Amino acid sequence: MRAEVAKRAEADFGLRFAPEQIVVTAGAKIAIGQALLCLVNPGDEVLIPAPFWTSYPEMVKLAEGVPVPVPCDAAFHPQVAALEAAWTPRTRVLLLNTPNNPTGAVYPEALLREIGAWALGRGVSLVSDEIYASLTYGVEHVSPLRAAPGLMETSFWIGGMSKAFAMTGWRMGFLAGPPRLAGAVARMQSQLASSPNAISQNASLAALRGGLADRERMREAFAARAKLIVGSLRAIPGLQCPQPEGAFYAFPRLGAHLGRKDPASGRVIATGDDFAELLLESDGVAVMGGSAFGAPDAMRLSFATSESVLTRALEKLATRLAALRA
Repeated sequence: MRAEVAKRAEADFGLRFAPEQIVVTAGAKIAIGQALLCLVNPGDEVLIPAPFWTSYPEMVKLAEGVPVPVPCDAAFHPQVAALEAAWTPRTRVLLLNTPNNPTGAVYPEALLREIGAWALGRGVSLVSDEIYASLTYGVEHVSPLRAAPGLMETSFWIGGMSKAFAMTGWRMGFLAGPPRLAGAVARMQSQLASSPNAISQNASLAALRGGLADRERMREAFAARAKLIVGSLRAIPGLQCPQPEGAFYAFPRLGAHLGRKDPASGRVIATGDDFAELLLESDGVAVMGGSAFGAPDAMRLSFATSESVLTRALEKLATRLAALRA
């Protein structure tokens, strides 16, 4: 399995790892958690561009570190100036996620070169969560470790089977890093979980060796859904939504709709969480409020479902927003 992951990392992303630099884990989440446990000492700070996946700050806390959210720009891209402003002598790690959950942003190569040079200059290691790397639409995913090759000596790359191969329940992830760090994670995992189950490893080998055409068909379907969902959201007055370039989420900000009231229930929509609750209770449509991702004015919509379901859900969402009153 490690040898096959190493082949795929080089073929897909231009990252050259020896098999012994790969640690196969029971899902990408535990790979990120173990990377942080190896890099972070009590009181160390971890920079996390916001919006962020909801588990990141809690993982940092489990490692006895201090999560430090860093605001992104309007395109949901982290900027070096913001990272520098958040840096302190206790900063140890930058946790990056591209393509991004929840925003769908894919960080450009030029930006990643700047961030990589900054991290190397500041002695900051990266944990680069690239679980959605094979799901991009109209842009190319570039690994931060490829954009700034010096990071190969200091940082971790995270991947897995859950997203691009639709194998979430199989719980198969992988981590790669320089031999010293990969070895530390392997020794830690040997005491925590030994290894992922053999059935999932064999299923993952079959997918990596024979499932690339299926992966591409799924990517094309997601690309069509991304256009559908953003086109519908942008047609709603007062809603702001960048085009997702990767993953399978849209992350609209409620903008002018905040502070309005739903006349049927009397609920005031102060945050995206309020609207998510209203939409679920009144219309049977499930989205996630943005507070868990560090953006209370937003909500996350997944388009990992059929176009017919998306169309019905978007119609209900638009009708509910239109009904809000100042």
